[in-house]
Amino acid sequence: MLTIVRQEGENTIHSQDGAALPALLADKEHLFWLDLEAPTPDEFQLLRDVFQFHPLAVEDATRPHQRPKVDEYEGYFYLVADEVSLQLTAASLEQPTRDANVEDAQARQLSMFLGANYLVTVHIAPVKVVATLRDRCDHNRRLLTRGADFLLYALLDGLVDGYFPLLDALDEIMDNMEDRIVGRPVQGTLEIIFRLKRVLTRLRRLTAPLREVLQTLTTREFPNIQERTLPYFRDIADHLFRIYETLDSYRDLMSNMLDAYLSQVSNEMNRVMQRLAVVGTVFLPITFITGVFGMNFAVQPWFSTSFWFWLFFMGCVAVATFWWFHHRRWV
Repeated sequence: MLTIVRQEGENTIHSQDGAALPALLADKEHLFWLDLEAPTPDEFQLLRDVFQFHPLAVEDATRPHQRPKVDEYEGYFYLVADEVSLQLTAASLEQPTRDANVEDAQARQLSMFLGANYLVTVHIAPVKVVATLRDRCDHNRRLLTRGADFLLYALLDGLVDGYFPLLDALDEIMDNMEDRIVGRPVQGTLEIIFRLKRVLTRLRRLTAPLREVLQTLTTREFPNIQERTLPYFRDIADHLFRIYETLDSYRDLMSNMLDAYLSQVSNEMNRVMQRLAVVGTVFLPITFITGVFGMNFAVQPWFSTSFWFWLFFMGCVAVATFWWFHHRRWV
């Protein structure tokens, strides 16, 4: 679907007229934003014929799994970023099974072309920050007067700020995991730990190249990025650096949780083995007495005495042994 957003007088205009693009592109005094959502082959052809974008850049825009990057061409540059959403919740962790083909952290690619008087966005799947920016343009006409680079900043800022709710959700999940591990580990805890580690690894894999993109935008000179807009991009880079550091700390925390879980499981096994050893040791004197007299003497001593005496005697031996273990704090 093709959508053109531009300002005409005091109004923000939305149109789907692709035939108007050559005239809008020739008008260097006015800014317009072209958004292509799930574009058709004919709409992709507009990028080649009207905007004269490089075939490699257009080809990258058609493929929904590109690594975040920025490529500079004559008169414009091409940028790729991802909008990330997290399907993992505390409730879903309690489910015993899940579809192995479903990713907990999902990324939706957003391709952007920035020129002197235009911004072109291409995305196969719906992207929330695009819809949010359209609404902002409708309510704040000044956005379309601050330049195409400021629109690019607004999009990147929305993409990066989307990580913070994900980090809050992961922090809450990990707090619950710590309580479960410190308490008594239950079946399925190890699977949850590895799921969280996969999520953190994927988020880190998405933020690392995007951090390189922001560093490139803030350290190199791009003709279509104004000097007054650079502090805004530096602010995004700072946020992304904090996100990356937080993900690293979360990965270390998950490694510590894994070690703590294995230690708890080992301690629980040791406690079980200790109880079994105590039971075996309590019955050891009784077994020794019955074994020695039962196999090595023709006349049994308890034949001439009361059965209840020997039963009481063996019970006292068992109680004395258990008391000794309890006195030494072994049980």
